[in-house]
Order: sequence, then C-alpha cells, then structure tokens
Amino acid sequence: MLRRLTPRELLEQIAADWQPQIRAAWVEAIDRIRSNIVLKRIVERLERGDVAGAVADLGIEDGVLAKFEQSLIQAYHSGGIATVDSMPALRDPAGNRIVFSWGVRNLPAEQAMRQHAASLVTAITTEARDGIRDVLTENLARGQSPYDAGRMIAGRVNRATGRREGGLIGLSRPQMETVARIQRAMRGGDAEYMRQYLTFANRDKRLDRTVLKAIREGRALAPEEAERVARLYSNIALRKRGEAIAIVEMNTALAKAKHDAFQQQIDAGKLEAGDVTKTWGRTISREPRQMHLEMVGVTVPFDRPFTLPDGIQCTGPHDPALPASHRVNCKCPMPEYRIDFTGQALRRYRERTGG
Repeated sequence: MLRRLTPRELLEQIAADWQPQIRAAWVEAIDRIRSNIVLKRIVERLERGDVAGAVADLGIEDGVLAKFEQSLIQAYHSGGIATVDSMPALRDPAGNRIVFSWGVRNLPAEQAMRQHAASLVTAITTEARDGIRDVLTENLARGQSPYDAGRMIAGRVNRATGRREGGLIGLSRPQMETVARIQRAMRGGDAEYMRQYLTFANRDKRLDRTVLKAIREGRALAPEEAERVARLYSNIALRKRGEAIAIVEMNTALAKAKHDAFQQQIDAGKLEAGDVTKTWGRTISREPRQMHLEMVGVTVPFDRPFTLPDGIQCTGPHDPALPASHRVNCKCPMPEYRIDFTGQALRRYRERTGG
C-alpha cells in the first residue's frame, strides 16, 4: 500500500518538479536576449558615444521574461492545490464532510502573486540595463575600445553550439562589475587583483595555472587570455545566479500558495482563523542566519505575523514581502500549519446542539 505523503513532502515534491522549470525559463530568456544581439550595431552606437542607445539595442525588456514570470504563477497554483489536497477531513455541524478547494480564480491572492512576479521581472531588467550602462560608461572612460566594450557586454559566439557565452547579460550588477574588473586586471597585469581573483568561487579553476604563471612573471595576460578568464567566470556566475533565482522564487511561490490556501478556506467559512496556528521550522542550512535560528519553534495564530529579531514582520520564511537579506539562500522550511481539531469539533458540536 502506498504511503500518503505529508503536506511537507508534497510541497517538496512540487519544488523538485518546478525548480528546474523555473531555472530553464530563466536560461531561455537570457539566451534569447543574447542571441538577438547584433554586435555591429552595438559597436556603432558606442563609437558615436551613444551608451543609452547601445543599452536599448540589447533588447533587455520585461516581455522577454514572460515565460519565466508565468512559471512562477504556475508553481504557485501547484502549491495551492497540493496544500488543500493534503488538508485533513473535517465535518460541518450537520455531519457533512467539508470539502477544501483551491480557488484558481481567487483574484486577490493570484493578483498579489502576479504583482510579485511582475515586480521581480521589472527589477531584474532594470538592474541589468542600469548595470550595463554604468560598466560601459566606466570602461569607455578608461580607454576601452567600442569593439572590446561591446564584446564584453554581448559575450562571444561559441562556434560549436552557435550560442553566445560570457558577457554581462543575466548577471547581477555586482557580478557585472566583477567581470569587467577581472578583464581589466588580467589585461593590465594588476597582480594584486589577479591574486584576489584566485580566491573567487565563480572562477574556472582550469585557468589558475595561467594566471599564477603571469603573476610570477610579473606580466599581463594576452587580450585573448584575459577575455577567456572573464568569459568563463561569467558563465559560472550566470549559472549559479539562475540556480539561486529559481530556488528563491520557487520557495516564495510555494510559501505564498500554502498561506493563501489556508486563507481561502478561512474566507470561505470552512475553517476559523482562531483554530489555525503556524510554527517556524528549523533550517537545514549549514550557515543559517542567526535571526532565523532564534525563530525556530515560534508559534503564532494564523492571522498574526511572525516578528523577527530585527523587528521585520512576515507570514513566515520566503514571504515575498521580506527583504533579500532574509530571503536569498534561506533554507528554512515553510511554516508548519496546524488546525486545532478539538476546538473546531467543540464549536461544531455546540453549533449543532445549540449548547
């Protein structure tokens, strides 16, 4: 006989299904932007000093991330359905079973999730355009040629795959600045930064010998070598960023779905808010946030927020309203929701008997 999955196991299964799909949608969007870049046009813009025009021609727009945005909404609905399916059986005063259901057309809840997804996409594209603009402006001011600047942004086409690799598209702003700094240091023979590069987690370690040899000989890398070091760093950084975004946003979608699923049952009169509590669980992270450790075991009524040690309030871990300092790389489980069956049954009994 098959064992029935617990609510937590159900959501973990959904997370395992949706995380790769969210990441794939992200990668597909980045590849689409890079594949549509016409390097010649970007270089011509930069030769005229038109940085804003060059950034606009990259085509970094919200619409390109539509599939990624939609995948978050779909993960949210999957989480909501799984949550109500795992709710325990309850009966009304007449003895009829209460049927819990996920309102796919629950407009207020869905609209909030859609707004979060849309705001996330806008933040990503805005950061990308602003970051690339600033890197271009700084590097051109340092004397970088328009061609080298354009190729640094767009990356290089891999002849074997036909896809662009490296470049700055899809990276966070700090990552963009790091890639640009790596390339400058390697081409300029900046030994201090070259040594620092050898400590970077996102570097391609296959090139360590090349960099170490240049440091020992007190020289810079050839332009092609410097470009390769920066390009391979960018590839790894982009992959890890995609993985991190997929994990964070998948957790956010499922945590919100779980909370909204209970809220829907309360709004429908199938549950009483006073009969539901939520408890902050223990993180599985090897390097947990101290404030999250202090929250382990804290239980609050469903309709009240958790209050973190720094005063921030939330519905629980992965609440989309939380700042990045509490969401990124957070491995806390979603809150454990419990229904007070005794209180629920007693109230139902009194309603039925008039006692």
